[in-house]
Amino acid sequence: MSFLSRFGLVRIVTASTGFIIVLSLLAVSAAVYMIVSDRIASEAVHRQDASLRVAATIAERDIPGTTVTWAADGNVDRIVMEEIPQSFATHDMIDSVGRMTGETATVFAWDAESQDFWRRTTNIVKPDGNRAVGTQLGQSGAVYPVVTRGETFRGEAVILGTPYFTIYQPIFSPSGDVTGILYAGVQKSVITALAGEMSSALAIASLAVLVAAIIAMAFLSRAILRPIPRLTETAQALAEGKLDIEVPHTEAKNEIGAMARALEIFRENALAKQRVEREAEESRSMTETERQQNDETRREEAARVDEVVSRLGEGLQRVAEGDLSVRIESPFIESLDTIRMDFNSAIAKLRETLEDVRDNTEVIESGAVEMRSSVDELSRRTEQQAASLEETSAAVEEIAATVTSAAEMAREASEKVASTKAETESSSKIVADAVSAMGQIEQASGEISNIINVIDEIAFQTNLLALNAGVEAARAGEAGKGFAVVAQEVRELAQRSAGAAKEIKDLITKSGREVSTGVELVNRTGAALSEISEKVNDVNDRIQSIATAASEQSTGIKDISNSINQLDQVTQKNAAMVEETNALTHRLSDEAGDMKSKIATFRLGGQPKVASAPRPVPAGEAARTVASPARAMVGNIARAFNAKSNLATNPDEWEEF
Repeated sequence: MSFLSRFGLVRIVTASTGFIIVLSLLAVSAAVYMIVSDRIASEAVHRQDASLRVAATIAERDIPGTTVTWAADGNVDRIVMEEIPQSFATHDMIDSVGRMTGETATVFAWDAESQDFWRRTTNIVKPDGNRAVGTQLGQSGAVYPVVTRGETFRGEAVILGTPYFTIYQPIFSPSGDVTGILYAGVQKSVITALAGEMSSALAIASLAVLVAAIIAMAFLSRAILRPIPRLTETAQALAEGKLDIEVPHTEAKNEIGAMARALEIFRENALAKQRVEREAEESRSMTETERQQNDETRREEAARVDEVVSRLGEGLQRVAEGDLSVRIESPFIESLDTIRMDFNSAIAKLRETLEDVRDNTEVIESGAVEMRSSVDELSRRTEQQAASLEETSAAVEEIAATVTSAAEMAREASEKVASTKAETESSSKIVADAVSAMGQIEQASGEISNIINVIDEIAFQTNLLALNAGVEAARAGEAGKGFAVVAQEVRELAQRSAGAAKEIKDLITKSGREVSTGVELVNRTGAALSEISEKVNDVNDRIQSIATAASEQSTGIKDISNSINQLDQVTQKNAAMVEETNALTHRLSDEAGDMKSKIATFRLGGQPKVASAPRPVPAGEAARTVASPARAMVGNIARAFNAKSNLATNPDEWEEF
């Protein structure tokens, strides 16, 4: 505090406010930077997943024998490829990935001889302008051990001197071995550019807010504290004997007005002293003896008056510096002692007023802190109660809907059981017809098998013709290139037809065995249907009882739901009122702290009264969730409902069904 006393109050208040604003802006900037960093990481993962989805979809379309399995969230789960081409005639496939996503993509293939993955096609361009095809992944990097275990690698990597956010998805063979990698990458500079732009905008906005706040605080401080320097200058002028000046701010109703009125009393007393001196001048016409005696008396009085003026000047100087503990103890001369008593009385009254204000401020601040803690706890409890009632209301409504639905389904089940009885009686004839139909299916399967053999022979002849056509197209040179492409496509179609015919033949053979098994099962089904028919009658009677009980329960639960909805609305209104009270309590606490900081600029002497400390809120109490009586009530209703209905807790009644 002694260091701050070297500067003016306006500068101190403005500098302190600017420092606090700077700290606040730094805290806000740090929080925003953390949010932006998290957003960058999320954006990188999102763009990686998007690029990998596009690359996997195009690979499945353009590379034969490729199958992509998708996860529940829509991302790539597993890529299975029968064979990765050792070389790609064109890179149109990988370039189309780049055009659609704007990012890089690469297909790696495993090389057993080098025990490493090699780039077969990529849209990454080396510094010399060529594609990075034919380069290896490298066993020393962080990607190799992860991918060889069949896991997906996701992280940062530097490729040809450029940093990327990358994802490496392993490609499996049908047998489950890792035979390649599908890579997708996002340039790190694209993602981090957003963070740079946001940081620059935040810095500019923070600087503008800081400058505006400091300027506003400077004007505000100057307007509030301007009377104090003027009173200080007035006190110094009075101490120097300039009594013709006017004391400002005597009309003010605050502490500054009290100080100004005390200075006015000092000025009037100094004027009275001058009048005494003038009267002393007029008495010089007296006799020499009387003059000498009077001179001696006047010198003594003048010395005492000078002492009075000096001591009053020192006291007013200390008052101007904010020290209200000053008091003139030694009495003045009888004619001027009234000035001392008036001075002490004015300062004492001012000091007592500020002490009362200080003590009241501390009491208000202490009460506001305790009230704020209590209101915060009440707010949390009210919000928890409101949430519990809302959940309870939803649960009761759901139970009511469930019971109503159960009653309706019970009635429908009764009707369906009656129809099921009639259908069961006619099932025996249907079973016999099913046995006959399965025999016909077995005969048709044999005929289809013969047809499949013919298709297989046709596919073999087509494949042989396509092979001969390809040889002839190769002999024809440039003129036969188009025909060679057609021959290749015909050959692939023939191979697929042969494979499909073989699979169909195997399925038909398997179906024959299954038909035989089905005949036996249908015969057993006929015997079981007769037993089911006897038990359906018993089930029909029990479902009628269940439907009646469920209808009665539905009516009672609807009444309970209406009551809980009304209680939920009242709790929501209480929560809103608690929020308003909480805001007012915080505002009262802030105002008390502001008043206390202003009074602290004066030295009052003595010790402030110790305000009662607010009752601390135990950590366990603040964190404990209030048990909801409504939720307990719903639990009792649910248990009673389950016990009454016996739909799920009595397995003896449903075992046969």
